[in-house]
Amino acid sequence: MKTISQLLSVLLPAIYLLVVFLNVHIFFGRNKKLEVRIPLMLILLLAIHSAHLILRGMAIEMLPLSTKFDALSFFAFAIIILILIIELSSENKAIVFFAVLLSFIIQTISSIFYSWNLTPHPLLNNPLYAVHVVLTVLGYSAISVSALYALLYIMLNHNIKYHRLGLIYEKLPPLRLLERMSIRSVQIGIITLGLGILVGHLHAWDVLGTYWPIDAKVIYNNIIWFGYFIGFVIAQIYKWRGRWMAYLAMAGFGILIFTNIMIIFIDSTFHQFK
Repeated sequence: MKTISQLLSVLLPAIYLLVVFLNVHIFFGRNKKLEVRIPLMLILLLAIHSAHLILRGMAIEMLPLSTKFDALSFFAFAIIILILIIELSSENKAIVFFAVLLSFIIQTISSIFYSWNLTPHPLLNNPLYAVHVVLTVLGYSAISVSALYALLYIMLNHNIKYHRLGLIYEKLPPLRLLERMSIRSVQIGIITLGLGILVGHLHAWDVLGTYWPIDAKVIYNNIIWFGYFIGFVIAQIYKWRGRWMAYLAMAGFGILIFTNIMIIFIDSTFHQFK
């Protein structure tokens, strides 16, 4: 089982790369027949990635969420799920290229740094912990997708402003649709991340006897969620739209990434399982 899982962990980035190349052909070409097969393409990709997660869990004999690189793999998986759900309601599939490219990079990093000699930890097989991690990663995935839509909004808005009506203008959906998708994604992110944090606090009570443990990642997740929630509420009250909403989404995502890079390597946290 371990050998099969290791083989699939090597093949998965190659499969993602194949899907990237197919979407490059769709984005830069005019292959309508291939474009209509994007949903099926994403479903097959998710099926293969699901098999990878299941086999990895069986190989290491614990939930495949044991390290930060396992979390990265699920992060890539969650981005594809969200893009599939969101884009099924949109006639324009150009965004899929950027999302699959992002997931390919994330999964490649994950596969390179996988560890196969892990000490089982009882917390990792606790269903409540699994719910906490899944919801949290889904929340961050939705926030990432929101930032991706925001970035494309800024690019398209810039091209329109300077009358550069080239490939970006031709392939991307209208500004209003990009804005709506970005807002929808951040709404999903706020809800799922909030629920994930709530479940985490409830689980902390069961494990540690306190709802508010003094832990860097706990504090960080709460601050990030509160910042996004307050920012979203203020944006709705003052009706911030267009490029200002896009800049806000990008700024929030930039802070999230910068802080996460620092926090993720902190050893003094009960989120480390080695």
